[in-house]
Formats: sequence, C-alpha cells, structure tokens
Amino acid sequence: MMDVTIWYCELCHLQEPAEAIAAALEEQFGLKCELRKGFWGTFLVQYQGCEIFNRWKHRGLIGRLGFGATPRPEEIVERLRPLLARLA
Repeated sequence: MMDVTIWYCELCHLQEPAEAIAAALEEQFGLKCELRKGFWGTFLVQYQGCEIFNRWKHRGLIGRLGFGATPRPEEIVERLRPLLARLA
C-alpha cells in the first residue's frame, strides 16, 4: 500500500503537477506516492485515506467546476506536515 494517493485529470494536463508533488513528498518525508488518473477536473491528494487536498473543495466555486489552480508541492508539504507530526 502506498502512503499517498494522488488522483489527477489527465485531460486537464494535471499529471505534471501530480508528479512534482509526489517527488516533493518523497524527498521531504520519504513517502511513497501512487498516481491515479481521475476524471474531469480531479486533483485529490490523500494520505492513508485522509484527504489532504481536494481541488473541488479547496478552490471554492471555480474548484467545484473542475477549474482553479493546482497546489504547489510546497502547499501539500505544509498541509501534510501537521498530520505527520500528530501521528508520530
């Protein structure tokens, strides 16, 4: 089982940001990431089933429509850091 799962929309060209986030999480925390293709506008990051980022929820109305910026790797690292600290 992978530590982190990242779903991304291939049609929206979100594979590259997903790969960058996966690389940052492995570098920062040694976490293994699984990338999965999602459907229109999807960009979802989960750590062991716990939602870290969901573009549909975290980017307001535009995110709900499948638009809005994808997170930078640094944003996901900072969102995950407190969760990892609590679990340590």
